[in-house]
Amino acid sequence: MQELLPEDSQKNPIYWIKRANKYFVMEEFEEALFAFDKALELDSENSKIWDSRGVVLADLGWHNEAIESFEIALELEPDNTSAWSNMGVSLGTLSQFEEALNCFERAITLDETDDGAWNNKGTTLFSMSRYGEALICFEKALEINPENIGALAGKGSALRFLRRYEGAVEALEKFMRDAPPYMAQMREEAWAMLLEIQLILKQEERDDL
Repeated sequence: MQELLPEDSQKNPIYWIKRANKYFVMEEFEEALFAFDKALELDSENSKIWDSRGVVLADLGWHNEAIESFEIALELEPDNTSAWSNMGVSLGTLSQFEEALNCFERAITLDETDDGAWNNKGTTLFSMSRYGEALICFEKALEINPENIGALAGKGSALRFLRRYEGAVEALEKFMRDAPPYMAQMREEAWAMLLEIQLILKQEERDDL
């Protein structure tokens, strides 16, 4: 394919998608949104652009607007697994947990090997205090992808609330070792939970005396 000339490049949606992705990586979300909107002016029937636009809106904290973008993506492509899962995340953030679960279940039905959807489903179930079901989802995500670090943290948290402390400590300590820098807040939460488990175990030892 002939390379686009500079004066023609802005007439191609790929130009704007590349710009949007660049801004997204830089966490310049408003610029990324502008670029995705420009791409949609040129290719409004592209489900993947609507999905990506929704992710940017969610990162800006505009979850209702994000859901609208995901819905358009799914109208154009009902089997867009990514859009189902991403919409579920925004619904969960808005505490619309049952609706979120429906989205994750739809994503998993479309692709049973989507470890991200399993992890997101587990996170939603955890938020609903359904710890046993959440644990099953986190373990399924890790079975599919042992490198899913978020699922590892979720597994540790679920085990803690199920009072399975030994397994919780093992999972949380592994998470602490492997978590990348951008998960700093989750690392702090895991550290706090490990300290809490230590206090619980010490109290149980005293009670047994």
